[in-house]
Amino acid sequence: MSDPTGLISIGIFVLSFIGGMILFLWWIWLPLLLLVLAGDLWVKYRRTRFINSLNWIILEIKPPKDIKKTPYSMEQIFAGLHGIHSGPNFKDWFMDGVFQRWFSFEMISQSGEVRFLIRTVDTFRDLVEAQVYSQYPEAEITQIDDYVNSVPETLPNDDYGMWGTELVLVKEDGYPIRTYPQFEKDAKSDDQRVDPISGLLEVMSKIKQGEQVWIQTLIRPVDDTWKKEGEKLRDKLVGRKEEKKQGAISKEIDAWKDVTRAVTRSVATGEGMEFSSSSEDSKDDPMFMWKTTKGEQDVVSAIEQNISKIGFETIIRIIYLGPQDTFNMANVNAIFGSIKQVNTQHLNAFKPNGKVTPSLDYWYQAKKQRVTYRKKRVFADYKKRAFCQYSDVIKYLNKLSFEKLPILNWLFIRSKPFVLNIEELATMYHFPSEPVKTPLLSKVESKKGEPPMGLPVQE
Repeated sequence: MSDPTGLISIGIFVLSFIGGMILFLWWIWLPLLLLVLAGDLWVKYRRTRFINSLNWIILEIKPPKDIKKTPYSMEQIFAGLHGIHSGPNFKDWFMDGVFQRWFSFEMISQSGEVRFLIRTVDTFRDLVEAQVYSQYPEAEITQIDDYVNSVPETLPNDDYGMWGTELVLVKEDGYPIRTYPQFEKDAKSDDQRVDPISGLLEVMSKIKQGEQVWIQTLIRPVDDTWKKEGEKLRDKLVGRKEEKKQGAISKEIDAWKDVTRAVTRSVATGEGMEFSSSSEDSKDDPMFMWKTTKGEQDVVSAIEQNISKIGFETIIRIIYLGPQDTFNMANVNAIFGSIKQVNTQHLNAFKPNGKVTPSLDYWYQAKKQRVTYRKKRVFADYKKRAFCQYSDVIKYLNKLSFEKLPILNWLFIRSKPFVLNIEELATMYHFPSEPVKTPLLSKVESKKGEPPMGLPVQE
């Protein structure tokens, strides 16, 4: 039996040796670390300047009075907007701060009046209008002033109460939420069709005078990297091993490892040597169709269907505010109850981002100060439509508890973007169909037609 005291002594010696080497070589790793951090801060600075140089506009979309189309039409709008995806070269990225621009699709309710808005860079206005008109030719699109300027600059305050958060996915991006086809599949007629947005619009239309609900969906097109991550998730669930391309040298190394392992085992146990090749299929590879339930097979099929469509990196923010005498947190519960319609137990679901939500349990966490700070922070991020400017370095530092030092918090990410495909986005944001009767939804009341051909014109 080995001496535990000796093992502890050896462990302490090894750790001391490693720690001493790290301290001794500080003149190598410390300058490199500072250089990388300085580079990240420089890119963040240039990106901030690039964002401030953009001219953003807000377009209000008034949908037709009677919409017979399904959310599939909005899905096609999102597909068309994915065309802005581009990757800057090194000079544009490092020197000018150029990076992927985004859209903000917003639903707001002011004293119960529900409106649909799109915030975009002015250079993309024609693209946005073309995509909307292509699916909803009778809609009206007008440019409006930013509604966030209609409330005090800093919230909450003595006159206004405010609560806000961001949504995150419970599982990996590859797992889909419940989308509009699942709401429609059991409907035998249009009157029986369930609109996934109807409950949320009903809640937004019922708030009192002076109250406001803002829901912001920021979307930024991404490449096929998220699809590859989804494929890895699928392969993991079915027990499929990742295929690795091996050259001659790699094969020789693997063969040497197999021989060494077999010889060591034979010497230690006295048993005969058994060789195994890493290129051969393992005997205990799971046979997915035989060893899984119907529900587990449906999960894999849902993941494959989800990653088959193009995706957007997404941040969803929710703000509820109102005068202190009418502010009611029950409205927040009602909003989340409506959003839960798209949640599933076996696939994916939304939940509040714990790093953003103004909710702490204990006084020793500096509850009052931190809750107030979180409210002000999420409100400020909403007003700016802030999208993450993360880097490969800073995203790891985010795991540290920098929230206790608000003066440093601007350096680190608190939002947690996720990827939704165009079908999921259309489920969360679309114009309500005809069966949805939201009384205060701003709609186009009459159709507009072109003048007849050959109409005489006075010179």
